[in-house]
Amino acid sequence: MNLEITLRHIEHTPSIDEKIKQKMGRIERRHLGEDAHVHWTSWQEKDEFVTTLLIKDKGQEYFAKTKDGNFYKTMDLAVEKIENQFAHR
Repeated sequence: MNLEITLRHIEHTPSIDEKIKQKMGRIERRHLGEDAHVHWTSWQEKDEFVTTLLIKDKGQEYFAKTKDGNFYKTMDLAVEKIENQFAHR
């Protein structure tokens, strides 16, 4: 899995990277091939955080976008949306 992490207007720390890698590791083990490309983007807009997750794997594309006042909650919601997409394929 090729994972790209982009953070805008949010301090990029090793702990955030580790949290994202942990969440994506769970998805990778369950659903993704080793050639999967994942682009994780998070940013802050005024009082809200936004996270988008784009996964391209085996000719398929999966996308999730979430907004919330809690940065970590947007991460959880994005992963939940992606897992729902895998469940319905």
